[in-house]
Amino acid sequence: MQTEAIQSDHPAGEEDFAFRTAGGTVALRATDDALTPYGGLVPWAAFIRHTGIVERLAETCPVKRTSPNAKPVHDILHSFLLTALVDGRRFAHVERLREDPTVTELFGLRSVVGDDTIKRLFDSIEETAGAAWVGQAAAPIWGALPEQPILDWDSTVQTKFGHQEGAEVGYNPVKPGRRSFHPLVAVGAGTRLCAAFRFRSGDTVTATQWQSAMEDAQATLGGRKVWLNRGDLGLGHEAIMAWHEAVPERPRYLFKLRLTTNVRRALHALPETAWQGPAKAGVWQVAEGRVRLPGWSAERRVVFARKLQGETPALAQGQFWHQVKHELAAYVTNLGEPAANAWQVQALYRERADAENVFDELKNQWGFNGFCARSRRVSALAARLLLLVYNLWSLFVRLLEPARHVEAAGSRRWFLVIAARLVESGRQKTLQVSVQGRWWEQLKAGYTRVAQWLASTAPQLKHPPPLQPSISALPA
Repeated sequence: MQTEAIQSDHPAGEEDFAFRTAGGTVALRATDDALTPYGGLVPWAAFIRHTGIVERLAETCPVKRTSPNAKPVHDILHSFLLTALVDGRRFAHVERLREDPTVTELFGLRSVVGDDTIKRLFDSIEETAGAAWVGQAAAPIWGALPEQPILDWDSTVQTKFGHQEGAEVGYNPVKPGRRSFHPLVAVGAGTRLCAAFRFRSGDTVTATQWQSAMEDAQATLGGRKVWLNRGDLGLGHEAIMAWHEAVPERPRYLFKLRLTTNVRRALHALPETAWQGPAKAGVWQVAEGRVRLPGWSAERRVVFARKLQGETPALAQGQFWHQVKHELAAYVTNLGEPAANAWQVQALYRERADAENVFDELKNQWGFNGFCARSRRVSALAARLLLLVYNLWSLFVRLLEPARHVEAAGSRRWFLVIAARLVESGRQKTLQVSVQGRWWEQLKAGYTRVAQWLASTAPQLKHPPPLQPSISALPA
């Protein structure tokens, strides 16, 4: 299809244009109307105001800004959180919001600040103080967790190409030899909420600083006591298992083991009668035993699993042995037999796979690998606040779509990016959204649930106690 500009019939100076298209001649002109591509921000603005989390962060900021020219902390926080929400990946992406006239109206801002202002505030807050600051303000979120949550722990490699403080050379399967960060994150099983975060240099392994991260998480969750910690291959370490076993009141653990020579030796030592389930291709079998590997301080319960993948044809088997090929796995746990049998241990661990989806969403749809600066303080605090807005948006979307989790790529398209016009008449403000048909029917149902939740939960107090208000009324 070919279009061409034609001379406008309007007098010169009106800055109008007309283009001849397949659908006819279309005039193009600028408008002073308050337009926004983010019409879905209205219910979000009501939701975030009702939680009071941003206001609490602004009131309890560890750094007091005394200059009369300093931008309010409230404005800086909203500027960063909204940048992350609308798919920003770098601090400079805040510029996408600075010319949107509806943002300041909806969130009560004097202005959307620039990226340098955000980084200066973040750099002025010491890393430990910043972690405590965000953790205390985010406490109401954990009302959405079960009373005895399961935490799924994992780490990820964030490759860096500049000269960022804290970026070191370590394990990097994608870019070997490149400097990186290696953050540790815990996800609440079944909720997709990130309940713990530890910013770490790239020269660490998965188990590094885990105990400190776990103790911080337990303190942050308040009265909720973690029932089980699950983790991949990197967490099956003696020190971590011994920490769980030292005090009976501590959480149980379930970790996957590397298939080292000693683990394989223990597996092959099991008699064939120990395996439960039919030995058929594509079907899992399980067995268990008490194993003490080199470096372990005691025997521990290990559950083995195998799945027959096939047999070597009879003519190719040779004269002296029968060859079969299995997919193998091994899990170590201090869950006793009454709590979980061998089949249940394997099933319980396999449920952890959903945590991998959270990492994928954070890295590819939330810019978890972005928002990086030369200062370690800036990068660490930005990551914590990004996880905060991720958690809040996940809960908000569950009100709009309670039957399932919708990742950010879909939820932004359906519930956030909506062309709209802000109209003010007298003291009444109206945002007119450009939607129709089934899309509007779906939005109306979601907005009704948001309105009902806002009406049924207590409003945020100006100075709330540590764990109030709870947002546990959200759909499970």
